[in-house]
Amino acid sequence: MNRKIAVLADIHSNHLALETCLQEAKKRHADEYLFLGDYLGDLAFPEKTLDLLDRVNARYPCTMIRGNKEDYWVGHLKGIGSWQAGSSSSGMLAYVYAHLTPDRIAAFEALPITRRIIRPGLPPFVICHGSPWKVTESLREDYDYIDERTRQLETELTVCGHFHIQSVYVRNGRRVVNPGAVGVPLRSGGLTQFMMLCGEDGQWKTDFITLPYDTEQAIREMDAEKLYEQAPGWYRVTKNVLRGGTTTHMMVLRKVHELYLLDTGIDDWSSLPEKYWQQGLEELGIPE
Repeated sequence: MNRKIAVLADIHSNHLALETCLQEAKKRHADEYLFLGDYLGDLAFPEKTLDLLDRVNARYPCTMIRGNKEDYWVGHLKGIGSWQAGSSSSGMLAYVYAHLTPDRIAAFEALPITRRIIRPGLPPFVICHGSPWKVTESLREDYDYIDERTRQLETELTVCGHFHIQSVYVRNGRRVVNPGAVGVPLRSGGLTQFMMLCGEDGQWKTDFITLPYDTEQAIREMDAEKLYEQAPGWYRVTKNVLRGGTTTHMMVLRKVHELYLLDTGIDDWSSLPEKYWQQGLEELGIPE
């Protein structure tokens, strides 16, 4: 029996991109859906993303796992982290959290961080957000620990998210696949991405999909919610990536932290003053 599974990762509240991917998956006759975490964050109207996820979950077999963003919401409900509107460092976290109910956060907490997927007549495979061991650990091919980690993978195929780059590689006889990011993909030219995983002739084949959608509407929605006030620096980076920019949020965070540390000697990532954000954004050439 052939199977067609749509695999979607890192939506980050981009409901417009998500709807585009779901429509394409339906056209391709997806039998089921795998969602690899980081459902919310970075864009406007997170409840619209949640509504779409609830709808697809009601109509199709779906498997969902937890990402690092979900851990943020769970931790904050328990008193971990101090987030502030207007802060480039934490303003987006505060914005999304304000749209969540305790029941929704409890549902996120109940999600596993990895699942072993078994389908009749096909080899089992593992899905995770970061790695099977940690939601924040990346399985990017170019990381110095990847030889050790791939030797520890339990199945021939592992499907992961987290680093937002559509890719596939084989190391130590293990195949690692990232479907790309739905919401804020990298190296995609501003297009949204997901993957169809097709079970044929006793093996899993990958079909990477990249699609245009209305990125300017996504930015208009960010403006309607005044995310440029809620999280000024973070908003600028997100907008730039949506328009095809290659400077990531993590690259900017590292730069801002470096400037702060050099100037003050304070090694603190949690509350980086806005003047260092402004300086970092300018040095990295991120437009207003």
